[in-house]
Amino acid sequence: MLTMIALTPDDLPVGQPLPWSLLDEAGNLVLGSGSVIPEDRDVALVFRHGTVCRPEDEPGEPGEPVDSGRQASAGPLGLQVGTLLQVKSPGQAGRAAASRLIGFVEQGLFVTWPQLGGKELQLRPGETVLLRGFSGHAILSFESTVTAICRSPFRYLVLSAPAEPQQMPVRKATRVPTRLAAYLVDPGSTDDDATAQHQPARLVLLTDLSTGGAQIQIAGAVPASGAPVRLCFHLRTAALDSEIMVDGVVRNVLPAEGDLEFPTFGVVFDALGERELTLLQCFIYEQLLANASMQVTAA
Repeated sequence: MLTMIALTPDDLPVGQPLPWSLLDEAGNLVLGSGSVIPEDRDVALVFRHGTVCRPEDEPGEPGEPVDSGRQASAGPLGLQVGTLLQVKSPGQAGRAAASRLIGFVEQGLFVTWPQLGGKELQLRPGETVLLRGFSGHAILSFESTVTAICRSPFRYLVLSAPAEPQQMPVRKATRVPTRLAAYLVDPGSTDDDATAQHQPARLVLLTDLSTGGAQIQIAGAVPASGAPVRLCFHLRTAALDSEIMVDGVVRNVLPAEGDLEFPTFGVVFDALGERELTLLQCFIYEQLLANASMQVTAA
């Protein structure tokens, strides 16, 4: 389980690369290590929606760029190593336990021991479990049998090959609430300008996100409606961090009645490439799976 240390605004360096990733209270990524917070007012924006933490131990040296070139291996049904899984016993009511796919062999699955509310799901060899995960293209539901319980070098389960797979429709316009920091950069910037140098014009906060656009909160003046913008941010999906850059247009500038200091506006994304679309879909449906109850249907 990830151990986190709560931070104060004074802990965040301004104008220098962050020595660690910033996380929310649930352990979700807010801003990656090596990113730069340009101004003091941006620190206040990062803390605007609650606690900010850092991992107690994080691999890599301060300022080390995220390895976005790694490709997660795809296993049975197209599920990638690191994919979040919901796990239930047949007939179990309420929320599902959470697990992650950590490997596969001959169409069998290795998964972390499912936990719910900090407690392990009680399972035995030969028991059938119901699982659900997102492949990058569809939400998949299937059954597996616990074939082995392993305790070294850590506790995990070996499951049989997926059986009775079903695909669930994915709504393109689905939005999820987020607390994800991003850079708002000049659309004419090159990749090196926006990502390698980490000196974009503005730091903003994505407060909800879909494959079609985002709602954004900013410290300072809002771009004009209709203005082209580029957003650069990191997404953590299937246990990997990936850098995303999308272009869009400012829409739906909201009245600043509720927050004069940090106004809100919307951005509609231009057509996304296959990579960006898949990563956004994975992120969105991991968030949905992490917070939704799993429906158990009769065979």
